Amino acid sequence: MKKRTKITLGVFCGLFLLICVVGLFMLKKISAAGGIRYLYNLRHDTTGMAETEYFPEAAAGADGPVSCTAETDPAVLGMKETVRSYEDGEAVLLEGDYDLMRKEPISFTDYAVAGTVDGIFTFRGNYHRTLSSYGTAQISKEKFSKDFWSYDTGKLLKSNGKSFWSGNGWTGQPLIISWPEETKRIMNLYPEKKTKENFVEVIYSGMDGYIHFLDLEDGSESRDAIHIGMVFKGTASLHPSGIPLLVLGSGDAQTGLFGENVSPRVYIYSLIDGTKLYEFGDNDEMAYRTFHAYDSSPVIDVTTDTLIYPGENGVLYTLKLNTKYDAQAGTLSIEPEHLSDFTYSTARATESAFTWGMENSAVVNEHYLYVGDNGGVFFCLDLNTMSMVWAQDVYGDVNSSPIFSEETDGNFIYVATTLTEAMLDAHSMGTVAIYKLNAANGAVVWKKSFECHNVDGVEGGILATGVLGQGAIEGQIIYSVSRCPGLSSGYLVSLDTQTGEEVWLKELSAYAWSSTVTLYSQIGAVYLVQCCSDGTVLLLNAANGVLLDSISLNTTLEATPAVFGNTIVVGTRDERIIGLTVE
Repeated sequence: MKKRTKITLGVFCGLFLLICVVGLFMLKKISAAGGIRYLYNLRHDTTGMAETEYFPEAAAGADGPVSCTAETDPAVLGMKETVRSYEDGEAVLLEGDYDLMRKEPISFTDYAVAGTVDGIFTFRGNYHRTLSSYGTAQISKEKFSKDFWSYDTGKLLKSNGKSFWSGNGWTGQPLIISWPEETKRIMNLYPEKKTKENFVEVIYSGMDGYIHFLDLEDGSESRDAIHIGMVFKGTASLHPSGIPLLVLGSGDAQTGLFGENVSPRVYIYSLIDGTKLYEFGDNDEMAYRTFHAYDSSPVIDVTTDTLIYPGENGVLYTLKLNTKYDAQAGTLSIEPEHLSDFTYSTARATESAFTWGMENSAVVNEHYLYVGDNGGVFFCLDLNTMSMVWAQDVYGDVNSSPIFSEETDGNFIYVATTLTEAMLDAHSMGTVAIYKLNAANGAVVWKKSFECHNVDGVEGGILATGVLGQGAIEGQIIYSVSRCPGLSSGYLVSLDTQTGEEVWLKELSAYAWSSTVTLYSQIGAVYLVQCCSDGTVLLLNAANGVLLDSISLNTTLEATPAVFGNTIVVGTRDERIIGLTVE
């Protein structure tokens, strides 16, 4: 009897201990998620997708000159513009109605849509952000190959000294390039890669503080990695003319050897020998915002050799690189000359609520740049006068990069938003939207809204950049929407570009920050690849959203893949770079 009592007591104590451990775990999770609100959001879905608001008259004039309307005049949002101009090497601040004209006018034409390199040289492939894949995929089985390569990366301690940035995060897209033979000859590639036929290189900057160089075919190292020791969350850019010049920006501060704060900044590297050529943008006193980070993928105007880099500190930088490149001699140098830097303030922007800062990758066309900020403003900037032409209030954090679209009735821009704390209701829910804007004047042609969650310290809404349909899916714009309608679920939605109405909708069991990518097959079929937060990668028919195949990588996926032919490359949060193929 005593023995039975002891056993019963032991079982009871074991169960009590288990309950305590589970309870403490749940309390910790609830506390980290923002308290009791987390339980509410677990049990309650949002209203999901709303009806489209359509304003067809706003499309008028999209084929005309760029100017503001009464509603999109920057003065409506209380814009105060400031330019730092450099005269004889001295910085001069200009405010108000300044009169500035660039000595060498910028005008993006062919380089806005494609560079002269074979591959993906910037975020979403070009400066209209419309190219998520390069080349034609040879597809017959419509399945992921079970064999894939994997390359181990690493992690880096955060500036708080407590946790780590690991692997690759948002936006985190690799660059994939097929170098010309003359360029391969002068670069510090391993000998076997220099002589390899059809060699294609993956260039991947990550949150482990390195730039990794891999062979697309098997994931083997193609040259020594470059160690910088700063976090790279965003996507780098190569010079679009094929010059082996890499520009990238760090996304968080680091703690130095002596405990000092090392500010994020922009780096420019030669890919001939891995030499750092220049850095700038750290602790800029011009910035209204004290957080300096550079997650945007920069733009380079080839004709004037001008680098254009939007910063999360709210400053947009322009520098003449003065590039000297001799492919025969194998030499590359730059002598950067700061030309003019632009910043602004609004009546609404503060460090704690709606903030300054450009975290998305800008689009350019002719001499105009279009970009959104963390404070809900999307605007058009004349790069030659460094002044705002128009500004539209999209009331939400613009993390998703805009998409520039040349359509039969004019030029348009697709913009999407993410929730901020200032937008949330009592249950940590709020509304984000996808917009179609008239590129000439910023007017809203249509708006598609979604109610999302924003708890657990993880943002809801649209962090992914959309896919503008081409070929068989022309007339569609496809986005992933995170934490909608469920706390951990999401939508993959295709909208009609003309009206904003739903073409098809697929509910995802795990939301996606990763941008959707396309594969265009040899027979004209179009496929979508969607990486989800739970490590699942989906293969879908782009025309109707039907799921064809899936594969689990058993990790967290936030980064955006890049596609070259049949191969998809993406970095994971558990410190791997993966190369998948579609058969």
